[in-house]
Formats: sequence, C-alpha cells, structure tokens
Amino acid sequence: MSLFLVADGAFSQIEARRKQHTYKFDPVLWAKEVAGVHLWSRQAEIAMSVAVNKNTAVKAGHGVGKSFLAALLICWWVDTRYANCFVASTAPSTAQIGAIVWREIHLLRAKIEQRFKEGIVDHKLPGYVTSDHIWKTEGVIVGCGRKPPDQKTDDAFQGLHASEGVLAIGDEAVGLREEMIDALGNITTTKNDRRLIICNPTNPASYVGQLFKTRPSNWQYFTIAVIHNPNFTDEKETTPQAVLEALSDESFLDSKREEYGEGSPRWTS
Repeated sequence: MSLFLVADGAFSQIEARRKQHTYKFDPVLWAKEVAGVHLWSRQAEIAMSVAVNKNTAVKAGHGVGKSFLAALLICWWVDTRYANCFVASTAPSTAQIGAIVWREIHLLRAKIEQRFKEGIVDHKLPGYVTSDHIWKTEGVIVGCGRKPPDQKTDDAFQGLHASEGVLAIGDEAVGLREEMIDALGNITTTKNDRRLIICNPTNPASYVGQLFKTRPSNWQYFTIAVIHNPNFTDEKETTPQAVLEALSDESFLDSKREEYGEGSPRWTS
C-alpha cells in the first residue's frame, strides 16, 4: 500500500476525531454540517447554553421553533456522545411527547440518513427509534420520551446515569409539576449532564412560571417573543426561506391580535 494512501487515511481519521470533538461542544455547527439545519439566532443561543450550562429554561411564544430545537439537541447529544449517553424527555401528556418532540426526532433522523446516502455526511445517526419513543442501539437504550404516572413522578427516571452525560428535557413545561422538573434534575447530577425546560408562558402560577419570577442563579433564562423571530427582524435577510416558512409570521400575529385583543393576558403570553 502506498505511504501516501496510509498517510491520507490517518489524516482523515484525525480530522474525523477533531470534528467529533468540536461538534460535542458546538451544537450549532453540528446542526449546520451534520443535520443541514440553520438555527436562527435565539435558537443558536439556547443550543449553546445547553452545551455549556447545567440548567437552561426557555419561555417562548408559539411557532418560534422551540420544540424543534429540543428534538435537534436530542439528536446532537446522542450523535456526539454515543454510546455512553442518555436522553430523557417528558411532557404533560404522552400525546404531546409523540406528536411534538419525538415526531421531529424521526424527521431529523430521516433527513440525516438521506444526507448520508447522498454522501454529504459520513455517518447516519446510531440505532433506531421505536414507535413508543425509545432510542435503541444494538440492544442498549440511549434515550426515551415518556410521561410517568402522576403517582410515580418522584422516581420517574430514577437511576439513569451515563458517563458522557444525561440530557433531560421537559417540553410544554408549564404543564409539568414541580416534582417532575425536580426528577429531571435528579438525573442530571454530574458536570457532563444537562437539563432543559421549555414552555409557552400561559400559567404564571405554574412551577416554571415561578422559576422565571424568582430566577434562582443555577439556571440560565431565555425569553423568545413571537416578534423576536426572523420574520419580524433584519435577520430575515440571512435566514433560509424554508426556516422563515416554519416560523410564526405577521398573519399569525394579526389573527391573535383580533382574537385576544392587544395587551390582554393571552396576548402577552
């Protein structure tokens, strides 16, 4: 075998390892280069917060891409930390888990697989996802989405640990009880673990509502109004059309202004 071919192969392996290490701490770059996804500025800020901060809380208006971002972060976490990682996601109902975050996971996995077939990326996401929202790889479970019974909230995900880190996500978190959000904290106890909760701020009396009011210092906080998305800002000029079409636009705002009345509590939330 030619020494040039050997050297080229060794260089390729070194470059692949370098990229893998970079992706592990840069979900925005991973989204662009592996998933072929453009994250708009607020999504990118939240993604980078999850990469470096223990706890991240997000309250946002409708149609700004928050649940899609949760799904993308799950795929990033598994891809860059496989096989010694775990993802646990929950929501107030089983239907919400399947119809929102895990639906997006299926779509992202399919998109990355297509990019692999086209030679754009050098690998597919590991394993497979079952119809009941369990991510398996060679018989090992690396992720799941589920809503535990209310009476079992305290030990919902008890005992879950992974050397490369656990990512715990609470979607539609305004409907999650304090015990459930705390349970997500109980499985993210090491420096490699992360917890993300996201919601529409529809109930100030909820636990996540109180969290944003009292703002304990162990959380990073993000607020995304509908008018923060690129359809309403100069960022529109640099945002792909497909992304703009997936975000709330002026027609949504006009309909809610008419329906709720500008300045009303529902309008504000």
